[in-house]
Amino acid sequence: MSKENILLILWIIFGFTFVAAIDSILYFFIHLVYFALSEFGLSLTFLTYFIPTITLLSYFFTILFLFKKIKTNSNSEGIYLISFPKKTFILFVILALLLKPIASKLSGLYAEYYIPIQEVAASDYLGFYGLMHATFAVSRWGAIIIVAFIYLKKYQSLKLKSK
Repeated sequence: MSKENILLILWIIFGFTFVAAIDSILYFFIHLVYFALSEFGLSLTFLTYFIPTITLLSYFFTILFLFKKIKTNSNSEGIYLISFPKKTFILFVILALLLKPIASKLSGLYAEYYIPIQEVAASDYLGFYGLMHATFAVSRWGAIIIVAFIYLKKYQSLKLKSK
């Protein structure tokens, strides 16, 4: 296998870990928002509407932020991969591997503490928790679809310009 092909594979893995790290950061952040709002005494009914909304908005604004920060224009033709950012890659792997399990563990501990203290019915809490995680799934796939659609449009416009 050539050096260029190995670098291409490494960059694909880098992209995967980048997306996983961003997703883990958002997952952790939303859980922290949920814990904080719950501790302020906001009702589960309010949180049932607020947390999915803040999740969708977080993913949407992250996409907008990344589109503004990531440079996709290049003066070169084709794929020229010269070096690989090992330290950044390791940071993304650590974030992707640690933040979700930490958030899940904190969520379990919080549920154990929250339900008896707040006198919330377990079924209501489980319904909220299911909705919260369904919103994560919709947000993740929505983000992937939006990014793919935008880049397919860019690709089509470049293809038409080259004809």
